[in-house]
Amino acid sequence: MAAGTFSIDRCPHSKQRIFLSVDVTDSTKIKSSLSQPDHTSDKWAKEFLNLLSRVYTVYKDKLYHVVNDHCPKIDCNKCGSRTIKESTTSTVKVWKYIGDEVVLFADLICNEYQASLHVLAMAETIKHFNNMKKSTLQIKGTAWVAGFPVDNIEYTHLTTENHEVNDFLGPLIDLGFRLTSFATKERLIISASLAFFITKESKFNKPFKYMKKEIYHLPLCFGGFREVKGVKEGKHPLIWYSINETEESELCIVDHDKLQNFLIGKEGPFFEWLYEQFIPGTQEFDPYYIEEYDKAIKEHSEYPTSLPVVLTPPIK
Repeated sequence: MAAGTFSIDRCPHSKQRIFLSVDVTDSTKIKSSLSQPDHTSDKWAKEFLNLLSRVYTVYKDKLYHVVNDHCPKIDCNKCGSRTIKESTTSTVKVWKYIGDEVVLFADLICNEYQASLHVLAMAETIKHFNNMKKSTLQIKGTAWVAGFPVDNIEYTHLTTENHEVNDFLGPLIDLGFRLTSFATKERLIISASLAFFITKESKFNKPFKYMKKEIYHLPLCFGGFREVKGVKEGKHPLIWYSINETEESELCIVDHDKLQNFLIGKEGPFFEWLYEQFIPGTQEFDPYYIEEYDKAIKEHSEYPTSLPVVLTPPIK
């Protein structure tokens, strides 16, 4: 494969992935405050690069401890042929660095509480960096899910230096990046489809403390709708996990059943279809999707963003 050409994953097996974005808050303002006319950019650059280089390591560590807390037994909650510990911690990877932003991703295999564990670990990662006394940097986060290969695609390309790079494209990928604009250091933004997964998941094996209460589900806040370019009707529910346990956090938390019913009312068939890919075991797509997907790829093989169709699940 020559540099500039693309290879698209045509695997008929469904893959559901969670994407986690970490971004520096007020980065331009901080860079300006740390820069001086008679100095190089070393001062702020070292701080930023140090943080970016540590996000993946800290996240993996937080995820390991969160999983261990809620899944103490080796054989806890089987995910296919692996335990929830193995399937949750082993698939986390760095997708890309975009300026001051780091984007991680991981496969979702279980319909237990795997998505909730990732969100908890991200919240702990944000707390870790934002509570560092010696650092001037604060971070914020966004989490979303995307299914493959229908609607979203996974592809590989070579750089001019002949390095093989894995990449993703699709409407749910775009949506996640657009939601990052609503993130703050207090609010970890959650996409509607990820929120649906969380409301469908099992209870934790043991409770965790939040607002001095013992709870078995991840608490989610709902703040109405926000305008988001490119989504149906131009709006998307604003849903978040509150990083800091404040009075506002307690007031905004919504009941999981009510949130789930609300989401089903908006996009029921789509969310239910996405969730089916979350069930343990290998799921295969209907032959119709594979045929249409291959046809689109063959007709537009030069560049994947030119795929002419957005395949959506049938309403049953």
